[in-house]
Amino acid sequence: MEQDNTLKNKAIGGVLWKGAERVLAQIVTAIVSIVLARILMPDDYSVVSVVAIFFAFCNILISGGLNTALIQKKEADIIDFNTILISNIVIASLMYVALFFSAPFISTLFNKELITPVIRVLGLTFFINAYKSVISAKITSDLEFKKFFWSTIIGTIISAVVGVTMALNGFGPWALVAQQMVNSFVDSLVLTFTAKYKFKIVFSWDRFKKLFKYGGKIWLTSIISVTYDQTKPLIVGIKYSTIDLAYYNKGKTYPNLFASISNDTLASSLFPTMAKVQDDKQRILSMTRRFMQLSSFLVFPIMIGFLVLADNFVRIVLTEKWLPIVPYLMIFCVSDMFKPIHSGNLQAIRAIGRSDIILTLEIIKKILFVGIIVLFVFLTDGPIWIATSGIITSILASVINAFPNRKLIGYRFRDQLIDLFPNLIVAALMGTAVYFMKHIPINYYLLTALQIVTGVLLYFVLNLIIRNKNLFYFISTVKNFFGAKHKNVENKENS
Repeated sequence: MEQDNTLKNKAIGGVLWKGAERVLAQIVTAIVSIVLARILMPDDYSVVSVVAIFFAFCNILISGGLNTALIQKKEADIIDFNTILISNIVIASLMYVALFFSAPFISTLFNKELITPVIRVLGLTFFINAYKSVISAKITSDLEFKKFFWSTIIGTIISAVVGVTMALNGFGPWALVAQQMVNSFVDSLVLTFTAKYKFKIVFSWDRFKKLFKYGGKIWLTSIISVTYDQTKPLIVGIKYSTIDLAYYNKGKTYPNLFASISNDTLASSLFPTMAKVQDDKQRILSMTRRFMQLSSFLVFPIMIGFLVLADNFVRIVLTEKWLPIVPYLMIFCVSDMFKPIHSGNLQAIRAIGRSDIILTLEIIKKILFVGIIVLFVFLTDGPIWIATSGIITSILASVINAFPNRKLIGYRFRDQLIDLFPNLIVAALMGTAVYFMKHIPINYYLLTALQIVTGVLLYFVLNLIIRNKNLFYFISTVKNFFGAKHKNVENKENS
């Protein structure tokens, strides 16, 4: 019983520390992104947008599944962690060499000479990410999310200063490159000092094979997923233009940014907590339900509110040169609303150790989704339709990801919809009210501020009226956490 309470407190603490990290980091990131977007031109982003396509694939190859195996293993030791670290560094070296020599071809393909030096410089972060993925796995496995808080905040702030300073001094896309490199380096450096990770040159082939037995499937799953995810921006960049690609990516950035504050925060602390009790299916079910309910309680109003205010957001915050991203913003707000279902189901399957199911689901989804994209490419015209296909694939992914958990933990897709329905209705009512406020004849700066305040208050009041248990759970969780912390401080002082 005491062990269960300890795990519960660590899980709650993890959620809140991870939440604090995500909220503050995303606020800083959003501010910096906005400042840079106002200073730089869309063409400056086009170079980095192209490079990001290939880097996403390489970074997954470096650390796409083996770090997950370290978290999932109940008693991973220093030999396990150092074995994966060495393997990650070897893969990072191969990826860097491959991209270094293929950079001129990529530059020619997209007709951007600057792509070559950007790839060769930014590619150095592969080695940082190879190391960071292992040390992050160690900290995550120990549920010590407080350490992520400081590393993320310090790294985000320092890299922000560097990026904005360079942008103001006319460095163009190099400001974005420097920001990413500094962020990765400082983040990893702070984690190293706080985690006190002991690196040893030791590699166990037997340990690698055991970890790869689980992590290899997650690794292959991640490769398939990222390859598919980057196919759409690749098509946009090649078939249309790199400017269209910049608009596509920027329109995707902000919905993902705001959705990740709540959904990814909860998901990142859900998996290691589940992994500790992976043999207790009833507790896995309870955690999964709670995650989906609480995540949707936060994600739905954010996405619906952002969708309604998309036009004014771009005009006020990013300036009118970015107005072409408005339809992308609205589309990605809709597709990102399904994140709680995606994450909750997949985290439960991973925690149980069924990486084979994850891989099977990914293969099925991607075969189906590629067919949908092909139809959209040939039957429609314009990059906006490529983005629209994401709504259809998100709906299908929700159904497919939920299917195995009917037998694994007894959580049917129908039950999941029932759990999420109250949050959706309240968020939709709030969004409708905020939308019709646009007819109020006042300055749109004041109108936007009024809409945001009204939306937040209305959402709170509506949930209070229907006595939504997620509102009370959220409030009680925060109170219990800080109450427990206060008691711990008192006990230490008394002792």
